[in-house]
Amino acid sequence: MKRLAIPILLAMAAIPLPLAAANPKAGQQGKKQLTPEIINSGGGRRFFGGLIRLEWRPGTEQLSYIKVEGEPPKMQMKIMLRDAASGNEQEVPEPAGDHHLSLFSYKWSPQGDKLLVEGGSDLWLMDLNGGEPRRLTADEEEKENITFSPDGTKVGFVENNNIYMVEVATGLQKQLTTDGNENLMNGKLDWVYEEELLQRGTAPAYVWSPDGKKIAYLSLDDTPVPKYPVTHYISDHVTLTDQRFPQPGDPNPIPGMHVVTVTEDEPKIWNYPLKAPEAEYISPDFTWTPDSKNVAFSTMNRSQTDLKVHLWDAESGADRTLLEEQDRYWINAIDAPNFLKSGKEFLWLSERDGWLHLYLYDIDGHQERELGTGDWAVDRPSLTNPGLTASQVDENTGWVYFLSNNPDPRERQVYRVRLESGEMRRLTKDAGTHGVELSPDGKYFIDNFSSITTPPETRLLTADGTAVATLNKMNDPWTDYAQGTTEFLTLKADDGTPLYARMVKPPGFDPNKKYPVLVDVYGGPDVQIVRNTWGDTSAEDQLYAERGYIIWSLDNRGSSGRGHAFESVIFEHMGQHEVEDQLAGISYLKTLPYIDGNRIGVHGWSYGGYMTLELLTHAPNVFKCGAAGGPVTAWKFYDSIYTERYMRTPQENPEGYHDSSPVNFAGKLTAKVLLIHGTDDDNVHMQNTMNFVEALVKAKVPFELYLQPGERHGFASPSARLYLSERELEFFKANL
Repeated sequence: MKRLAIPILLAMAAIPLPLAAANPKAGQQGKKQLTPEIINSGGGRRFFGGLIRLEWRPGTEQLSYIKVEGEPPKMQMKIMLRDAASGNEQEVPEPAGDHHLSLFSYKWSPQGDKLLVEGGSDLWLMDLNGGEPRRLTADEEEKENITFSPDGTKVGFVENNNIYMVEVATGLQKQLTTDGNENLMNGKLDWVYEEELLQRGTAPAYVWSPDGKKIAYLSLDDTPVPKYPVTHYISDHVTLTDQRFPQPGDPNPIPGMHVVTVTEDEPKIWNYPLKAPEAEYISPDFTWTPDSKNVAFSTMNRSQTDLKVHLWDAESGADRTLLEEQDRYWINAIDAPNFLKSGKEFLWLSERDGWLHLYLYDIDGHQERELGTGDWAVDRPSLTNPGLTASQVDENTGWVYFLSNNPDPRERQVYRVRLESGEMRRLTKDAGTHGVELSPDGKYFIDNFSSITTPPETRLLTADGTAVATLNKMNDPWTDYAQGTTEFLTLKADDGTPLYARMVKPPGFDPNKKYPVLVDVYGGPDVQIVRNTWGDTSAEDQLYAERGYIIWSLDNRGSSGRGHAFESVIFEHMGQHEVEDQLAGISYLKTLPYIDGNRIGVHGWSYGGYMTLELLTHAPNVFKCGAAGGPVTAWKFYDSIYTERYMRTPQENPEGYHDSSPVNFAGKLTAKVLLIHGTDDDNVHMQNTMNFVEALVKAKVPFELYLQPGERHGFASPSARLYLSERELEFFKANL
């Protein structure tokens, strides 16, 4: 389960947009009023203007990016090149002909001399000098997980669950695997693996060897996995889609690790002999040693407490354990080893000391040193740039670059550390959230920066953190609208643990008035919502603040960013500590003279929907009303990998499953409740809300229900998102 993330192109059309915190003038006279139509309309798309898909051109000091001009439906995209040293900018000539190519899909060849783009169901090569693009494939089949070989002479892709390659020079196409079918996937992930095990969003489940002669790939056999029927109502005849979805205790996908040759006339495949039960899962993040001899991949037991990194020579069959990680609760870090070019050392991510840190190992699996210690964590790159690893190495200078939440867990700063000594240096200074993408020669890095008051800026810095240029600065599209003020606060849990919270006060806040409170909650593991970043206070938050509500969010124990001990308190009893900490926040709020303690509501989505129902059923006298979107109502209904990580199986932990599922406490609900679910939800299935409705009916508890046909876990269509905003706004107006 992840905090909802909508792809950028979809976001440009639909998602409510972030608003910065403001220092409102008295009453903010003359400011426009926000409405559900405004925060869901195309007018806010200006926020996404500027540069997208920014990355380094391989082998150069040039940046490439897509420049967005205009607004839909007349929005235009251009691929641009910018020289880091001089700042000179030039446009990559638009390809001749009308081939309906998707520039947004562009990929650089490893040599930086060609661009690969998608057009319809086929692949095309663009020349940087313009002219007619060259078609690489010509069929009607969808191609997924498209990659260049390291030498740029071949392109790999997945079609109909099999791996193919095509030669760039000749267009000769070759099928490398033949056993892929509806239930067996080669080189791509099924739903549960992609949702719960992939660390960097979306990525191929195959990797080229450095010499380009072989491909290592993961296979997943979903045959034993139970089917869940997703019903589609918006058609003349109702249809079903059978989704392979393992619930806790169910059979999981059967994984396999393989290597296939690419250069031989008839591909040869080696299969790794998995040993059950310690190899229930294979991490989808794996790699090759620099000499192309060994594949490094990780296996994990079903409880996700024991991880082994294998070094496998497919040709000889030799296999040895490179290192092993164990944890009594669960293992979060399952990234592949990051091998240095020499092949004699590698970097490894581990939470073994309670915080996610980098370690340097030799090729024999002996730890050489920990690269930085302390109560802070390395942070993985944003999902908007899935190609980046958590550590980026410049071996010429011996520096490793990474993101960290040191010194403030609500921020992300760029650091670098010496491979040989472990000496650390902070490179970014501005309070807020930074990103890092190192140039191929290690001389520069891109810093994607924002804060609660600063819209996103794309900055270019030298390797030591010296500012070179601001490449793009997004304007605040909401300056004409009344905005509330965001404040960060710290309070304590019942055991003394500091908890971070965020409060949004209405425009023209009057400390002598009494305000109702709307709690915006998530609370689940691997997510942190109180962050000093643009959009932490959303347009929806400001819409409610403008209507006179105080918005409150708190990261309880069990959420991420504060170390493994902070997160793992939820083990085998989800909801318990989360509710305690959220109630500690409510107790604090009630001490404030401007809070109306009798008018407190709560809303959330996904795990936040679950937390909304947990709070309403376990603290029925605290909240006046709540709206739960896409909620888990019983953990036995959610997927195996996520749920068993924190709860084990229902057979191992029946009491925990019972106590952690709000469906079992529906009769205690006294507040007004609005249940919201998309009927096509393939993540948190509608089964959850239907069972909660049944429990409410049996307990004779009144409720409101909003089902949105045709929508999945996050509502995407403009009409559905607008209706959702209006429905929730009216619900809280009527009940809070």
